[in-house]
Amino acid sequence: MRTQSSPWAWASYLRWMLTSLVITIAAVGLFNVLVDPLGVFGSPRIAHINVIKPYLDHHRELARYQKAYRLCPNAGIFGNSRAEIGFDPESPIFANHGMTAFNHAIPGTSSSTSLQQIIWLKNAKCFPKTVFLGVEFFDFLGGSEPQTLPTLKTHPAPQLDAAFFAESVFSITGLRDSLATLFLQRSRHPATSTDRGFNPLFNYIPEVEQSGHYTLFRQHAEENLRRWTRKPFQLRPENGGVSDDEALLAAILTQAVQGGSTTYIIIYPYHAQIRLIIERLGMGQLFADWKRMVVRLAETSTDRGGRVEVWDFSGVGPETLEAIPVRGDRKAHLTYYWEAGHFKKKLGDLVIDRLLGEQNNFGVKLDNGNIESWLAEDRHRVQALLSSSSPLVREVDDLFAHKLRN
Repeated sequence: MRTQSSPWAWASYLRWMLTSLVITIAAVGLFNVLVDPLGVFGSPRIAHINVIKPYLDHHRELARYQKAYRLCPNAGIFGNSRAEIGFDPESPIFANHGMTAFNHAIPGTSSSTSLQQIIWLKNAKCFPKTVFLGVEFFDFLGGSEPQTLPTLKTHPAPQLDAAFFAESVFSITGLRDSLATLFLQRSRHPATSTDRGFNPLFNYIPEVEQSGHYTLFRQHAEENLRRWTRKPFQLRPENGGVSDDEALLAAILTQAVQGGSTTYIIIYPYHAQIRLIIERLGMGQLFADWKRMVVRLAETSTDRGGRVEVWDFSGVGPETLEAIPVRGDRKAHLTYYWEAGHFKKKLGDLVIDRLLGEQNNFGVKLDNGNIESWLAEDRHRVQALLSSSSPLVREVDDLFAHKLRN
């Protein structure tokens, strides 16, 4: 015979269920805060638990801002994935010059993100005294119409608010990230990001061993060629006014002038493969015009009392001509490049060494006095290389032939 449960029994059961749920959610939250996969809480690093942080594609701006806010570095690196992967803020050169550096660069972002980050740091009274700013030619390509510049009011600094706690602490997503952090501690080549924002790209090592550098170069080259040819070959909007990226770069330099910072504008060390592609596409003169634009903006800031230097590392030389291994070679590991667009820490260190006065011949400092002679020499080197029969030129020829067939 079935007995009917009393209302008191049901109430006790519901209280037990609610208490268990609250305890479970709290335990998950505490666990996620302890593991701290995003590194936003500054939780202690525990061996085999959370020493290595996973490379996550969400809350990237928040994670970088919170880490930078705690560190309050006097040197900041800004840009896109080329800067994030290439410039290690823990390289000894920074400490040797009395700098505490942080890498703010975020993949897939433009100068708009860099400007936002600079505004946030300025408002937090952590504005870096030295700014290393990577500028991307292909962001300027197309000459997009200017947009409203970001301000602290329109783009406030990301905070550890209720929405973040709901999404990343008391959630399945947060638990997943924490568990991924635990498993990452045993990985030989973890996809990780350091406390200072540097992505060493360890996870590319197995890809090189499995497919070889050639495959990485080829895949990225084909993808880039498709993407670049979708844009108009121009730097200004149709009306001839200032483009969005030009306005953003000018705004960044204005912030640097107001903050009393020294700014190094870095034209990235593209592999010579990219330079040949630019030339074959008929954009060689446009690339030179873009450099003129960057130098002009820097000179304008200097005239207003700023300390701005423009350095071009995209020229054809021993470093940027590092030979691409042949198809099928899975043993060769390049010294300077992962593929044509992303350079390794060793080449990034050469860039920083050069900027801070160390003696090497890599890169050219540009100003009104030497830009025309350098652009002429640089273009001559690219065209001379293009007219040769080197393996690199044959690879570029094959790349374009493949594009025509498809």
